[in-house]
Amino acid sequence: MVKPASKEPPAGTSAIDHWQILGERLLADRSPHAMLYDQDLRLPDGEVLTNFLRVELPPFVIVFAVMDNGQVPFVRQYRQAVRAYTLELPAGHLEDGEDPLEAAQRELREETGLEASSWRYLGHYIMDANRHCGWAYTYLARGVEQVTAPDAGDLGEVTVQFLSLDAVRQIWSNGEMIVAPTALCTGLALNVLAGS
Repeated sequence: MVKPASKEPPAGTSAIDHWQILGERLLADRSPHAMLYDQDLRLPDGEVLTNFLRVELPPFVIVFAVMDNGQVPFVRQYRQAVRAYTLELPAGHLEDGEDPLEAAQRELREETGLEASSWRYLGHYIMDANRHCGWAYTYLARGVEQVTAPDAGDLGEVTVQFLSLDAVRQIWSNGEMIVAPTALCTGLALNVLAGS
């Protein structure tokens, strides 16, 4: 499958300074989890680059939630790609047409059984500016309380682990968070909390 080349540059660029897509082929469709494309591109200097890989992953939300007692919930689960258990913030993909805030509220409730009375949007960020790999919508949730038991519905065993803000700061500062979206959202939230 070849998609026609885009004639319009992305917002904030001109026709001179962006890479022109000459053609795009779908290599693998693993919807809703991933789409893999091969692109032929013309660079600003006229050079043609073939077989440039683009990985389209769905947008997702990630939540740094703080309970009134200063505890932060993390989700511990096995991740096959790194073949290890990871400690991550509650997160998940947006459903079709779902508002990011509603998705963040749903994911926090599903993965931890918690709800929050106060939400702050921390921004959205692309996971790989060259390959794509999904947009992360980041949130800080406060006024958090337990309302139900967790029901993540994820593959494998998932447990909720609570860490103090001091422990989170130390783990983050020491570079011990290996999952990039968790490290990003944690840094953004800690910055906001430091100014509170």
